[in-house]
Amino acid sequence: MPETYKSFATILGSTAATTIYSGSSGTGIVNSINCSNASTSTANTITIEILKGSTAYSLITSGAVPTSTAFQVLDSPVILETNNTLRATAGFTAPIHILVSVLEIT
Repeated sequence: MPETYKSFATILGSTAATTIYSGSSGTGIVNSINCSNASTSTANTITIEILKGSTAYSLITSGAVPTSTAFQVLDSPVILETNNTLRATAGFTAPIHILVSVLEIT
């Protein structure tokens, strides 16, 4: 089974739920999720969820991201199976940068 390290990134600029990673084939081991508030004037919040079918499981809900700061969402890896989705939602329209590190096993 091949193993490939991948990095996924997005900038949340709206309050719509945004897919960051979707396990389309095989298993994805999410090793880190880094959230950074790029705004120097507006604090924000972040919600990170895993969708398994139509059910959303929250990793963090409305977590505070003060101006010009960053934090790691995970303290241990999370496994995503085929067709599971990792998504993020910002509380405000101030930009949140998200970087996700995944080990894919296919």
